[in-house]
Amino acid sequence: MKRITLGGVCLLLILYTWGCDGKGQSSEEVPPASGVAKEVRISRIMATSARTSAEYVGILSAYRKVRVASLTGGIIEKLLFEKGDHLKAGQLLGEVGTSTFRLGVLQARAAVEVARSRLQKAEQGSRPEEIGLAEAALKEAGAALFQAERHFERIASLYKIHAVSQKEYDSAEQQKAAASARVESAREQVALATQGPRDEDKRAARANLHQAEATLALARDRLEKSRLYAPIEGIAGFRKWERYEVVPPGALMTEVVDLSRMKLKVAVSENDRGSLKSGRRFPFTIDAIPGGHFSCSLSFLSPTADPRTRSFPAEFVVDDPDPRMADGMTARISLPIERQEKSIKVPSSWLSEENGVLGLFVLQNERAHFRKVTLGGYYDRYVEILSGLRDGDRVITNAAGLKSGEPVNYK
Repeated sequence: MKRITLGGVCLLLILYTWGCDGKGQSSEEVPPASGVAKEVRISRIMATSARTSAEYVGILSAYRKVRVASLTGGIIEKLLFEKGDHLKAGQLLGEVGTSTFRLGVLQARAAVEVARSRLQKAEQGSRPEEIGLAEAALKEAGAALFQAERHFERIASLYKIHAVSQKEYDSAEQQKAAASARVESAREQVALATQGPRDEDKRAARANLHQAEATLALARDRLEKSRLYAPIEGIAGFRKWERYEVVPPGALMTEVVDLSRMKLKVAVSENDRGSLKSGRRFPFTIDAIPGGHFSCSLSFLSPTADPRTRSFPAEFVVDDPDPRMADGMTARISLPIERQEKSIKVPSSWLSEENGVLGLFVLQNERAHFRKVTLGGYYDRYVEILSGLRDGDRVITNAAGLKSGEPVNYK
């Protein structure tokens, strides 16, 4: 029994010496396998009463921007503007292939004159001179028939007494028949000259004229479309082509921007949509114009939300646009909030992203845990949290570089 006890003591001494000889450490001094905890700052969040207004970021835009394109392709024969020019509505800007289309108009106009002349002839009928010629031909044919009949009578009387041959008798009879046919033909010519063309000929001539007129109208339309005009009054935003270049149909030439009226485009959350009412004035500021305070009124609110952002596109008309305003400037508009219930709001700088998901890191069991959240409206530098957080949650305010489940030390 003494030997067993002594052996146990020696074994304990050996294990203790190995743990403290510099090659190892005692079990109490072994660090956790997860590594050194990161120092973080936390803040306990609480739901607060909603503010009286919410700020949205929008984009200033010209009330009207019209693109000018060439409907016809061809050579740019004229360009009568420069980028930045102030253009008046209806001002000629250029011509594309106009000379070719002008020749087409001349050709179509000549075809109309020919068709009109033919229709006029068909509707008026024959001239008196033509009728006179037809009647004269009828008289001449009648005289020839009279002579042929007298000659046939003489031959017939001689033939009865066998004074002439059968051949002479047949010849005289044929001459009489031919003269009679010429009289009928001349009589028909007189009738045609007196009555004029048939109704179907008149309809055909009238249709030919309509077709020629339609061709002329089409040629004129092409000629007009080969000329470029300013659709509205405004400023030429750019000039994409140069003179003598060949462009295809639909080539964009410039964009006329009307800055006399401005509008503000904003995407409004569904929670603040009810605060937008027609006839109400809303204040806004512009980042590029420090100290400037402006107002606008609602002109359009989309009845459907954008499926990507779940926000509702809205447009506001700017009251008395400032000359310093420009298309594309960033503006901040303040919208009144009608909701008075409490909500959670945190600084937008606290937001983090993990695997493409937006959220916040919260402290739980001495570790950082990523929590997906649903965002609401923006209030100054704060953002509303609709879901994902609860009252009393401890949010890590400096979460850069953190990973979900990582141990942390906090202040």
